[in-house]
Amino acid sequence: MSSKFLNNNYFNFNKEIILLFSLYVSLLISFLYGENSTGGAILDYNNQKIITSKFAIQFKDTFFNYDNFSTRHSPLLIIFLSFLERLNFNDEFIRILHVHLCLFLPFLFYKILKLKFENVDSKILILLTGLIFISPTFRSLSVWPDSRLLGLTFFSLSIFYFLKFNKNFHFKFAILNILTCALSSYISPNFAVFSLYFFFNYTKIFKLISKKTFIIIFINFIIAAPAIYYVLILDINFLNKSAATNFDKNDKIFFNNIFNDLIITFSIIFFYLIPFLKEKIIQITKILSFHNIFISIIMSIICIYFFNYRYEYSGGGIFFKISNYIFDNNLFFYIIGFISILVFLPTLLKNKENLFIFILILLNNPQYTIYHKYFDPFLLIIFFSLFNFEISLKEKKSKHFIFIYSYFLIFLIIGNLKYLWTT
Repeated sequence: MSSKFLNNNYFNFNKEIILLFSLYVSLLISFLYGENSTGGAILDYNNQKIITSKFAIQFKDTFFNYDNFSTRHSPLLIIFLSFLERLNFNDEFIRILHVHLCLFLPFLFYKILKLKFENVDSKILILLTGLIFISPTFRSLSVWPDSRLLGLTFFSLSIFYFLKFNKNFHFKFAILNILTCALSSYISPNFAVFSLYFFFNYTKIFKLISKKTFIIIFINFIIAAPAIYYVLILDINFLNKSAATNFDKNDKIFFNNIFNDLIITFSIIFFYLIPFLKEKIIQITKILSFHNIFISIIMSIICIYFFNYRYEYSGGGIFFKISNYIFDNNLFFYIIGFISILVFLPTLLKNKENLFIFILILLNNPQYTIYHKYFDPFLLIIFFSLFNFEISLKEKKSKHFIFIYSYFLIFLIIGNLKYLWTT
């Protein structure tokens, strides 16, 4: 065999590819041991299995009484799983199949990165892609099927088509973006709000009154009609369910307290920004300007004054949990909340699109409970696709990712230890 053959690109396995393969193997190990680093993946799956079995036995009755079950997940994935059950596939096969279906998510993230950063070394993009594999949500919900992850996969595909459209303005990519965003919304309804972002971008290009805009509106209406009929006309409102423990039935589920949503969302975004800010991959300027400090103080005071998120409801993000678990109060969380607003606010004030995306992130989770897993790895994908950040990747080397990987690995380990400690 010649050295020329050995140097062929197909056989030139560099350390980044080996890393990805190792992360894939670790995912298979997670499957064997039933990783549950989010804490609630197994419980959610077991509860879902009850509905899956009912769909397999009594499809029509279950479909038209779906809101009687204690779940706010879309029935689409559950129906798919019930179909596999009817074909007599065992649970292990269904779950390992789901694990491999979820591999499309890191693949699509890599394709998004290649499209967005075409002049950046592929090795750096592979390292960014690998972060998906150490996401507690990705690992847990791959092993224990959940609609959130497949919804995110199709949402990522819609982002890919949106970025393709922005490259050449071919109308077919706008249509593909709409269709895949709709599919992601049917699987996980929270992604439906982002259709507004895509729509407003299309109206800027095609104008509000135009043939192509009319086609886009018409397609959106046709796609949304079955969901509207199912939820509003047939009144099968499965979305109106609480995931909180010890929840008071008299409390309002949707948009109970916008100030809770604001400061918790800021704190979770800050958590994901920290390693990229430290390595100067994402750069935010004017953090310490008088204007930014003043607005951040006012926002923090208002959010803290009206904050009433309860620890016993679960959720709240990592900083909220640390504050209550270690210090038994919200003081540490309030400090982090202020820093989070101070750091991220300049990005929102940078342009209207960033602010719009942030508002949609808030609308993405309108219910009272705010779980960290809803942002993971969703925010990572949003950071490097839709948000208008000042991103520096060209000069970066593998060594710049040592801290980033260590940071997220520690988060993953804490999630696993927390689950093992409480079981």
